[in-house]
Amino acid sequence: MPVYHHILLAVDFSPQDNQIIQRARNLSLQSGARLSLIHVLDNIPMPDTPYGTIIPPDTKTDDAMLEAEKQKLNQTGDTLGIDPACRWLIWGEPGEEIIRVAGQENVDLIVVGSHGRHGLALLLGSTANSVLHHTKCDVLAVRLRDD
Repeated sequence: MPVYHHILLAVDFSPQDNQIIQRARNLSLQSGARLSLIHVLDNIPMPDTPYGTIIPPDTKTDDAMLEAEKQKLNQTGDTLGIDPACRWLIWGEPGEEIIRVAGQENVDLIVVGSHGRHGLALLLGSTANSVLHHTKCDVLAVRLRDD
């Protein structure tokens, strides 16, 4: 297994996120790699905000949904000991933004969850599938299981 220097953990704050978080944490500890965190907002209406906009996790807004997402990102980052400068909250299409940040930050491993979709959902694509087929670095797609 290659030694990784920078791992990007992509979370969507689903109930199964803990599986991805634990895998990324263990890989980071085993390899001594820096761990970064990304969450891409694609389910919150953000009028007049273009895709690719980075939302600073330390600024306050009047939007309760956005504040809840910031709080989740910061709680996860704090739990993992991730430097606030290595946490990204971005409005956009998840696959594209994960790939963009990974390239920009010289990430050599992306850890993302995979729901193992089949049929029409597979044809329409998924974040894990998009990342796997379009990024230049290694990808670990953690199979998510319902607890």
